[in-house]
Amino acid sequence: MFKPRRPEILALIVAIYVALVLNRPFWNKFLQLVAPHQIADWLFVGAVAVAAVLIAYLTLLAVSLKPLLRLLILILLPVTAAAAYFMGEYGIVIDAHMVRNIFETDRGETGDLITWKLIAYVVFLGILPGVWFWLVPWTERSWRDETLAKIKYAAVAAVVCVAVMSPFVGNILSLGREHRELKMTLTPLNYISAATTYFRREGRKRVKVAVAYGEDARQAVASDATRKSLFVIVVGETARADHFALNGYARPTNPELSKVPDLINFPHAYSCGTDTAQSVPCMFSGFGHDGFTNAKAEMRQNLLDVLKRAGVDVLWRENQAGCKGVCERIETETLTGHQVPTFFPSTENYDDILIDGLDERIKKMQHNEVIVLHMMGSHGPAYWRRYPPKYETFEPACKDAQFSRCELSTIVNAYDNSLVYTDHVLARLIGVLSDAANHGVDTGMLYVSDHGESLGEHGMYLHGMPYALAPEAQIHVPMVVWLSPELREARGIDQSCMLANAGKRVSHDNLFHSTLGIMNVATRVYDPTLDLFATCRNHLQKAYGQLAP
Repeated sequence: MFKPRRPEILALIVAIYVALVLNRPFWNKFLQLVAPHQIADWLFVGAVAVAAVLIAYLTLLAVSLKPLLRLLILILLPVTAAAAYFMGEYGIVIDAHMVRNIFETDRGETGDLITWKLIAYVVFLGILPGVWFWLVPWTERSWRDETLAKIKYAAVAAVVCVAVMSPFVGNILSLGREHRELKMTLTPLNYISAATTYFRREGRKRVKVAVAYGEDARQAVASDATRKSLFVIVVGETARADHFALNGYARPTNPELSKVPDLINFPHAYSCGTDTAQSVPCMFSGFGHDGFTNAKAEMRQNLLDVLKRAGVDVLWRENQAGCKGVCERIETETLTGHQVPTFFPSTENYDDILIDGLDERIKKMQHNEVIVLHMMGSHGPAYWRRYPPKYETFEPACKDAQFSRCELSTIVNAYDNSLVYTDHVLARLIGVLSDAANHGVDTGMLYVSDHGESLGEHGMYLHGMPYALAPEAQIHVPMVVWLSPELREARGIDQSCMLANAGKRVSHDNLFHSTLGIMNVATRVYDPTLDLFATCRNHLQKAYGQLAP
């Protein structure tokens, strides 16, 4: 059916295909950065194109044993086509953190990402060319003749590659230093390198029991032990600060929170990472952004363990893709997928389910408690699935996960609608916490998103960019705090002082120490300089003494 071809020729065809056809996102980015106008610029572009082909060619020649190469191509092309789709459609780059996200994404989130365009990319640009390569017979030659031919072609390719790139070494080094994200768009190098890094890190996990942390933790004695304290941490998802009306956004995305008395808004809050798998463990770890790595966090206990050790009851309520290891040793309620009235197609629940039943739990409280609510929030690209239809405030809303089929304004509409719903959930929570005063419970709430989201700026969507390269939209997050009058009085917190300090820059680093402070947990690992409430505690602070012994 097919005429026999020499393997080195087939490998060259595949190298050209991968380097020039399946790397459209790379070439778009590269041409945007180089902006060729003069002949020298175009020569540089041509040299990089030749080098990309030849490097891919040399790699394929190195593994061009018939069974191995055929199987490799059959896997390589569909995966590369899928990577090209996601980078082109959403403007993302691929690094080890993105690979971690892939492996930690649940079926519901995966389903949101599968589109007909993705299927077409994988089938027509990946599977069919891979099958063609598999079916084309190789020219029969002796092992010696085939090896010599490959060496000859490889030598010529190497010489040509060096020759075309030598005049542009300075250009390449400069571009690589200033735009490190470029190499993260070059497939298959990007995902192979990222996957290698990810699995190497995973392979180093040898600690099965987390090292104890904050072993001296204890609750300071309160002046009124007859009342209980409840602090709720709401971990938001994919909310960006500049789309919160509380932060000056022109649209009314906070219609309910804007009416809540004594709400404290922090307009300059920043995340620890650009994805859930990094930010959530970081904010509870106590390492802070500068000292955090996922490996270190997995080897040590976190904030929730410290609270539990101090005698505080701790509960994690999950309506997303998991707590990323944070709640492993804590009571956990997984709500995702429960078929309740808020159920909607894709086996997930609206975030209202996180509030359901809290009032009854509060009535039965026996000890001071911290509850963590992990929201689905504004998880993309299926923003329209994150809110009930009655919260579709901005129309028309994009209802397609393939953003190239939607106008940018409709994508923003759907995203903003998800924030309107998040606003409702938080306001409802504050209402439940306000009523808790009638049951002898002093309450407070801190909401902060795990990271932000790109909405088409510079052709970029979603999130997950390397932190050093991330745009403001992916790391500038909303943060709000609400404390009941009873809790403020019990902790001696001056509301006017809190409002005066709210304009300062804060971050996920503050969560660990602020929670210990508001719960009166004394331990050497507590840092009052990172406690949002510490500087605003009045005379009662002296009565409790310093929290850090």
